[in-house]
Amino acid sequence: MEGKVPIFIDFGGTLVDTISITVEVFEEALGKKFAHDQIKKMYKDASRRRMSMYLFFKYPVNPIKLYLKRKKLKKLQIEKFLKIKKLVPKANETLREIKKLENVELVLVTQNPTMQDEEVANKILQNLFGDDIPFDYILAGEDKVELIATHYDTETIARSVFIGDLPNDVYVAKILSIPCFGVTWGYSEEEELNTPFIVDDFPDLLDLVKDHLEDLKEDSAKDLEIEEFEFDEDIVEIEKDYELIDE
Repeated sequence: MEGKVPIFIDFGGTLVDTISITVEVFEEALGKKFAHDQIKKMYKDASRRRMSMYLFFKYPVNPIKLYLKRKKLKKLQIEKFLKIKKLVPKANETLREIKKLENVELVLVTQNPTMQDEEVANKILQNLFGDDIPFDYILAGEDKVELIATHYDTETIARSVFIGDLPNDVYVAKILSIPCFGVTWGYSEEEELNTPFIVDDFPDLLDLVKDHLEDLKEDSAKDLEIEEFEFDEDIVEIEKDYELIDE
């Protein structure tokens, strides 16, 4: 097994509760309070449709009002995110244990527009982790597949895994042909995550990552055995003519 093994991790819902933040932002900017379930559904739809205006005809939000308030929404969201202090339970401890594993790098991958500002993203992560941020890299943009494919070659991607809480995260992993560890404490229920790797508690991710690394080692050892086995045609002469011998 050569090179680092990237462990790609989603941000909103997987590491932090962004549902409550969105509820507060919408209420302050638009004067309307959404239920948590509505925000969950809107976020899942947005991850699939990239926040198209269609979404806001589907939900009780005036799209014109939303457009006019876009600057206030962005400002409020940044303010709220910069005040985040709480991770999902056991996230910090588990990430640091994963980071100790041999040949691993932790990569935060997010579509959240707030995290696309590098300075803001670093401040948010410092609030959450202190000065010792466990992530090696932050990839933030509209398309998770494109972000990963742009920064990593195909051989490295093939060794990686994706950890996320949305059906879209499972879809991203499927496109990249890598496993997805679906977590159930974020925006989605277990039945919505079409993956055999379901995680109900953050510490369980450590064992899954360990198993994945062991599988990679076994696959690498098998490939090495195949490469080292060479058939020397000079050692064995193949008889082309055969005679039937009566016993």
